[in-house]
Amino acid sequence: MEKLKVAWITHFSNQEIRNNIPLSKMRISNFLRTILGKTKFEYGDFAPWVNNLIEEFEKFEEVELHIIAPHAGIKRKRFNFEMNGIHYHFFKSEDDTIFSRMINKLGLIKSPKYLKNRLQIKRTIDQIQPDIINLIGIENTYYSIAALDINNYPVYVSIQTVLNNPNLSKYGVGNSYAREIEMKIFQKEKYFGCSGRLYHDLIQQANDQAIFFKMFFPIQHPPKIEKNIRKEFDFVFYAARVVKNKGIEDTLDALALVKKEKPSVKLNVIGYCPKKYKQLLLKRIEALNLNDNVIFHDYFPLHEDMFRQVLKSKFAVVPGITAIINGTVIEPILLGLPVVTYKTSGTPYLNREKECVLLAEIGDIEGLANNMLKLMNDENYAQMLASNAKEFVTCTFNNTTSAKRLVEDYKAVIAHYHNGTPIPKELLFDLNEFPIY
Repeated sequence: MEKLKVAWITHFSNQEIRNNIPLSKMRISNFLRTILGKTKFEYGDFAPWVNNLIEEFEKFEEVELHIIAPHAGIKRKRFNFEMNGIHYHFFKSEDDTIFSRMINKLGLIKSPKYLKNRLQIKRTIDQIQPDIINLIGIENTYYSIAALDINNYPVYVSIQTVLNNPNLSKYGVGNSYAREIEMKIFQKEKYFGCSGRLYHDLIQQANDQAIFFKMFFPIQHPPKIEKNIRKEFDFVFYAARVVKNKGIEDTLDALALVKKEKPSVKLNVIGYCPKKYKQLLLKRIEALNLNDNVIFHDYFPLHEDMFRQVLKSKFAVVPGITAIINGTVIEPILLGLPVVTYKTSGTPYLNREKECVLLAEIGDIEGLANNMLKLMNDENYAQMLASNAKEFVTCTFNNTTSAKRLVEDYKAVIAHYHNGTPIPKELLFDLNEFPIY
């Protein structure tokens, strides 16, 4: 049987990949960063949902998967290799040089065309001749812009987030150029996979001919970690990048309200925090009289180490707004922690069968604080939530099922694109399953 040939355009990193590609030690870059008082660059894992999806596709003998991706620090313009049946095509992004980073920092180029990146991607696609292309991460303009050049292949767009979301614009996520490119892709493409009503509606406003598939990204299952880790903190807040749109400022403000009732409350903040922004946070912490209540831990390059640190807390408070359901909501659930988060377009889905997580409206600091206190004041209630949530997530977000469904999506798109074959109803995004919250 002829294999289904699929090409992904995305970005990601994990230790196994880094062991197989030639990477710079970043000596000059880190020397300059040290002089400028900036944190040294370190390679680390990111986009775990892509890594998890790769693991599932490694099991599929009927699919020939090619992954086209930029990787920071790669020494060659292009580097191809095969591992576990997956074909990798990495390239050096045109903005991955000291000079280009300086230009970007100074803001001298407002609307980069990424012509070299686009050429690299187009050449690789033409060599592969895939049956279908899957763009993962439309918001990452430095590679997603290449979709504008693809005209002879069906393209399936997996939606991670939508920059043309008023909530994100309000928090300064993305820029006008990234939103412009995103909108052009919305208007050009036809097939979209998404997991939340808000993103469905925003894309449909831009393109009323779009066809939507129900799609869940594989979730990051924490590795087996010893269960006798001593609890040192009440709450954990974590993110790959600790920035405003992940909810750190709201978390600190809520913590200040919690402290009025629980003076010794402890919050562990985990993740890379830009130096200037951390200074602003430290000033805020001092102004809120939280110096003895907040402890920072920097980004952990390996997810396993990060999860071990997360488990040192009793509860998770993760009020991010950048995704339908952030991975930092799902992961602590799987670790057995009760979760407080914001009501986004997707988080109420977690409570569709029984109460699993505590939700506050976006920006409702008092509601966030009250939910934190509910967990601290009622251990039985907290454990009930944790148990409900773990059961729901384990049953609903099955990685193998999600990956197999994606393959069926590909087949349906190819048949529809070439022959106009109707797409099976069970694959489509169901508005009744995802109401407007």
